[in-house]
Amino acid sequence: MQDVKPVAPAQHVPAHRYTNPLIVFAVLTIATVIEVALAIVPGIPHQSVVPVLLALSFVKASLVALYYMHLRYEKPIYGLIFVTPAAFAVFLIVVLLT
Repeated sequence: MQDVKPVAPAQHVPAHRYTNPLIVFAVLTIATVIEVALAIVPGIPHQSVVPVLLALSFVKASLVALYYMHLRYEKPIYGLIFVTPAAFAVFLIVVLLT
């Protein structure tokens, strides 16, 4: 009869470090307050407000997709598939506005 070697237990996979959704919500709220403040404060040149608003919108969309749609905890390629074209679009809009 053959010697049967015991099977080693599967390696323990470390758990994901989940980010508290309230922290993400707080960051989104602060970004929204900044956007509204930039829109209603008079005297700020339009050429400097638009790129800032676009960048804040990109950050907010990325946070929503990565954390609330759970792309952050999937394979990194899924997050890159979303973030890379969105960043390119924001960059293209900023370049076309200048």
